[in-house]
Amino acid sequence: MPAISIIIPMYNTEAFINDCLDSLVAQTFSDFEAIIIDDGSTDESARIAASYASSDARFRLIGQPNKGPSEARNTGLKIMRGDYVTFIDSDDCVAPNYLETLFFLAQLHQVDIVCCSTQNISEAHKIDGSKPSTAISKMLTAEDAAKISLYQDSVPDYSAWNKLYKANLWIGKLFPAGTIYEDLAVVPEVLLEANKVATTKSKLYFYRKRPGSELATQIDKQKIVQLLDIAENVFEKMKTVSKPLYKAARSMLVSASFSILMRTKENEETAEFRKNALAHIRKYRFSTFFDLNIRMRNRVAIMLSYLPRSLFLKLLKKGL
Repeated sequence: MPAISIIIPMYNTEAFINDCLDSLVAQTFSDFEAIIIDDGSTDESARIAASYASSDARFRLIGQPNKGPSEARNTGLKIMRGDYVTFIDSDDCVAPNYLETLFFLAQLHQVDIVCCSTQNISEAHKIDGSKPSTAISKMLTAEDAAKISLYQDSVPDYSAWNKLYKANLWIGKLFPAGTIYEDLAVVPEVLLEANKVATTKSKLYFYRKRPGSELATQIDKQKIVQLLDIAENVFEKMKTVSKPLYKAARSMLVSASFSILMRTKENEETAEFRKNALAHIRKYRFSTFFDLNIRMRNRVAIMLSYLPRSLFLKLLKKGL
């Protein structure tokens, strides 16, 4: 059995899949399986991925009808064989020492999860094969790791990628189907179930932010309203665990509420979500404002929320 399973959901990323898979071929740690889930691609992605699977036994290509990135990841979770698992999006790539560093830290500190920092890259970025220096690692309790992820301002964040997990943490867990922000729905809970979590500031994961990505496309279709449902569910799960997690989840809920108001238009479809978002802000803004861990942008948004409603929403729309 491989030491690490790599799950790669893929949908119409023919321009980037070579970079992604080449970065895995170049890994200094070779004991892995790469499970590529073709989620009904209509471009040349599957053909390109198939060439890797035919030439390197560590790569497997699984095809399925288009169901979204959550279901693609879930397919990988059901068939993975490694002791550890990591997620890489098919338009992203990783440093050559990504697996080696995370696996070494997992063994060194005997932790269930290791998280590295992320470097944003452009659409045109090409990997150069350089190995980032390994920064000093830091140890966290599971509760602290989950708390930090909910504040959304440090490592670990609540993204599924840029982390190496003990595979047994995912037993019985799946990403919710048909949503965006599915990582928020699952990852803080997985962090909370770890024995310990190690982090490194080494930028080993390269995140490609692009307008045509799955997330950007779905946000354009107004699916962002799902964020509020997810945030509310996470808040309900976390608020009774401990006071620090209650405060972190409260901050996340307020932040999500601001996002709903800022990124949706007022219409019949979004009216209920916007009403609930305003209610959350009004209920929790005072106590959240005095939480020293919240981001400055949230603190500014809270101050604006005390303005007349029309002026507040106008300023929020401008991204202030």
